[in-house]
Amino acid sequence: MPFDTVLAFFMDKIYPALLVAIFFGLTIFIHEFGHFLVAKWRAMKIDRFSIGFGPKIFGWKRGGIDYRVSWIPFGGYVALPQMSPMETIEGKTDTKTEELPPAPASSKIMVALAGPIMNVVLAAIIACIIWRVGLAVPVNPPIVGFVEPGSREEQLGIRPGDRIEKINGHAVKNWFDIQRFVALSLEPSVNVVIDQNGVPKDFLLESEINRDFGVKTINLYPEGRPFAESILPKSPAKAAGILPGDEFLAVNGVPISTRQELINYISKKPGEPVKLKLMRAGKMMVITVTPRLETSKGENVGRIGVELEDRIAFKVERPGPTPAAQFNEVAQMLGDTFYALFHYKRTGVGISSFSGPVGIAGGWWYEIRNGGITRGLKFAVLINLALAVFNILPIPVLDGGHIVFAMYESVFRRPLPPRLVHAVSTAFAVLLISFMLYVTAFDFKRFFGFHFSASDKPVETNETVPATGP
Repeated sequence: MPFDTVLAFFMDKIYPALLVAIFFGLTIFIHEFGHFLVAKWRAMKIDRFSIGFGPKIFGWKRGGIDYRVSWIPFGGYVALPQMSPMETIEGKTDTKTEELPPAPASSKIMVALAGPIMNVVLAAIIACIIWRVGLAVPVNPPIVGFVEPGSREEQLGIRPGDRIEKINGHAVKNWFDIQRFVALSLEPSVNVVIDQNGVPKDFLLESEINRDFGVKTINLYPEGRPFAESILPKSPAKAAGILPGDEFLAVNGVPISTRQELINYISKKPGEPVKLKLMRAGKMMVITVTPRLETSKGENVGRIGVELEDRIAFKVERPGPTPAAQFNEVAQMLGDTFYALFHYKRTGVGISSFSGPVGIAGGWWYEIRNGGITRGLKFAVLINLALAVFNILPIPVLDGGHIVFAMYESVFRRPLPPRLVHAVSTAFAVLLISFMLYVTAFDFKRFFGFHFSASDKPVETNETVPATGP
């Protein structure tokens, strides 16, 4: 295998994955290290420091503490027997809790707060780095790249090249703004202002809930050159010599600018040779491929067996956004999430729209692969702040739950009954594990094409795009 091919594969796939592992591990480590440091400072008994849950992969013992890395990468923990019982998640230890002196409520509160605080500190440090070195910003202006032929949008007069100015009264600067305001819309119809040759026109467009991501979308597509993410084995594309990374410029001489445009064109040509103009490593070429006949909803369609993405250009802005601006953006995103969840019946956003470790890692990988390390750093700011907010929620087994138990103890001068705390903690531990497994199942559906319904769009089109989330 040529060295250039190996290097390209490493930089395209392995390098982003390694950075994700480093970022993910650092985020978990710094959170648990906060608990560990304050527990040490407050002279509390520490049984175990683990990155990950479940059986141990490797580890060592030092100073009576079991340090380990475990198999299930859903987070980590510091086993502190003087805190609330957490055996359901952390496993049993040899320490007899009843023989230990009780820890002061103030110590428990400080230990619980230390983890989220360390994540906020790490987020601030990373935000300062981004501010200093700059940030790769996607160039995705709110310009319509493709309108589906025969669609209601085309009948209304919307054309490729039109510029979207407002969604439900909100001005938009890029396509991400469009996605955001459509997803937060409380009505099935969305008010859209579109500039057509300098003349603003109002349109009322119907939205639909995307079954993969659980958010509302409209039937318009942005500009962006489609490229082959991967080639399915024994497919027409494989036989024709199409390679991962090839960019699609035109089909039978017709220029294309979006993956959806390419999908629609190919689907209408089952069994007919099609000339694809490609860009490969800076060189233009033409390859002929014959779409394979497949059946979707009783209709004959053409498929060539390519998993597609739309390539987005990035430009580096120096200096990058200030730490305050970055924190404000994350706060806005979290606020949007809670707003959409509160109005879930009208927005369509539910628990299945969340991402677990698989989805987070996939989104992180996608950001680094397409936008470089500064996009990975930006994602790290988001994840660290989101982790801090999530852990501070007053839910048993989370840091916020420990704080609530300790505050009760401080106010009433006695701890809650151990049996009650154990029962409540165990119940919520089961709920948390169930929640993680549930959202992880949807992560696999989004990223790896595992579908739970025959009506899901990716099954119909056999084309997929990795998720970045709303």
